[in-house]
Amino acid sequence: MSSRWKRRLVGMAAVTSGVAAFAGLGLAQPASAVEIGGVAFYSNHDFSGTEVRVDASNFECHTLPQAMYSVQNFSLTRYMDVYFKPDCEVGVPDSPYTDAFLRLDGLRESGTDVASGFFSYRVLATTP
Repeated sequence: MSSRWKRRLVGMAAVTSGVAAFAGLGLAQPASAVEIGGVAFYSNHDFSGTEVRVDASNFECHTLPQAMYSVQNFSLTRYMDVYFKPDCEVGVPDSPYTDAFLRLDGLRESGTDVASGFFSYRVLATTP
């Protein structure tokens, strides 16, 4: 085999390796990562555990199936209100904070130290 063909083969192998490495970057994301445009709640404080995905185009109040302790809002254009009680009721259980809730704008993530966790949410139809 001529040296010219050897250089071409080595070059093609390098390009193929680079493409494979680049393609593998998308596979190295953590399991709990929400893609741009997505919204999700997690049952643990560190964005792990049981995940509940949100339909960012549904503007009704939703009660979560269990207490959630962290939320990611990567919807870019949607704000959402997150509540510490079911049925989008304001306030924190067993506390004097009767009007508390969390407003979360796009490209944000948040957790809570409130013992009850998050119990309901509403995606806002318009930006406040």
